[in-house]
Amino acid sequence: MNCEICGKPIFGKPITIEVDGAYLKVCEECAKYGKIVNERKNNEAKVSGIVRPTKNQVEEEYELIDGYGRIIKEIREKMNLTQEQLGRKIGIKPSLLAKIEQEKIIPDYPTLRKIEYSLKVKLRK
Repeated sequence: MNCEICGKPIFGKPITIEVDGAYLKVCEECAKYGKIVNERKNNEAKVSGIVRPTKNQVEEEYELIDGYGRIIKEIREKMNLTQEQLGRKIGIKPSLLAKIEQEKIIPDYPTLRKIEYSLKVKLRK
């Protein structure tokens, strides 16, 4: 299993933390970025009231709306957030957020959901 913040492999048992209402499984080093919480009985973390897919579940297919990068950037700037601040909030590197805003890459499904939740916007068709 990989850390949901830094992406490094987790050796041993992952630590579950809460960051802005999102529950993440992280390594010991990244546990400092959130509040450590007890494990859920069903071993599923929740993000904004929606159960995250487990390894055995297929992630939802999605198509992004046109101009998704520009929309992300405009909303982020209206919220007076830098790329670094939003990246920290959703657990991704600022450089990845910059590439998403420039539409050089398409975010994976979990990252897309974190962006949508944090900015309160729907980016999927």
